[in-house]
Amino acid sequence: MTSSSASPVRRLAIGAAAALALFTAACSSSATEGPTTTTAAPTTIVTTTESTAAGEPATSAGTEPADADLEAIWAARFDEAGVRGTFALRRVGDTETRTHDRMRAVTPRRPASTFKILNSLVILEEGAVADVDTELPWDGIERSVADWNRPHSLRSGIEVSAVWLYQELARRVGEEAMAARVAAADYGNADIGGGIDEFWLTGALRISPVEQLDVLERLLLDELPFAPEHQAAVREIVVRERGDGWVWAHKTGWAVVEEPDIGWLVGWTEHGPDRFVFALNVDLADGVDPAVRIDLSRRLLVDAGALPG
Repeated sequence: MTSSSASPVRRLAIGAAAALALFTAACSSSATEGPTTTTAAPTTIVTTTESTAAGEPATSAGTEPADADLEAIWAARFDEAGVRGTFALRRVGDTETRTHDRMRAVTPRRPASTFKILNSLVILEEGAVADVDTELPWDGIERSVADWNRPHSLRSGIEVSAVWLYQELARRVGEEAMAARVAAADYGNADIGGGIDEFWLTGALRISPVEQLDVLERLLLDELPFAPEHQAAVREIVVRERGDGWVWAHKTGWAVVEEPDIGWLVGWTEHGPDRFVFALNVDLADGVDPAVRIDLSRRLLVDAGALPG
């Protein structure tokens, strides 16, 4: 990532060969989680903070951190939040990615409800609904989240993460079309095994934080294999906050079949002339408030100049 007034860091990039080695090692370490792809991330990983097994920040042997100030700030943010996890950030158009815990940043996990971003694109492209405001009637089944228990459109459903809505629409799309669309988008390992309405929750689909950035950046640039109007519509329904000169779009995810649970937040920001894509995942161990996903991400984005303070 090039220097700018929004990000005063001095960066130390790992070479492409090292990034490939790191990515391959990370995929191997997650083999027990299910099928994964082992293709290298297409961007250079920048060492910001790497967590050691003991949970203390560390840097690559024989090197200095990319930016000592940002390293200390990001490490302190995770410590203050009381969680273990990773954060990946890239300015759109750059070839470098800044990370906290770079090994975890290239480790594939179940995407859980962060997949609703791509799922929305598939649903629109396949004509399962006419547009993002077409409502499906509620099926009458009382679920644990009160906001789910009503009719929903893609617009309202993605905001409250209504699982039943996306499961029903995925069934309408069907396995053959879904598999083709997910593969064409190069989404993680693109494996939809485990059921057409469960593969992103409990099934075989896996994606790393760095791979999430690749998908999000292509969405912002209209480079995913979907109609531009559908990409624009999905970008619009993912926006959660905006202000004078800035926008914050994001989608939560909660992978409850991981051990411990994994909490996601992925999305992008617009701040002045710059756009950034980001992905956070953290361990949601017992007693951890899932709101930490949004609160911690906001602090990390402000620290990096991707959101205003």
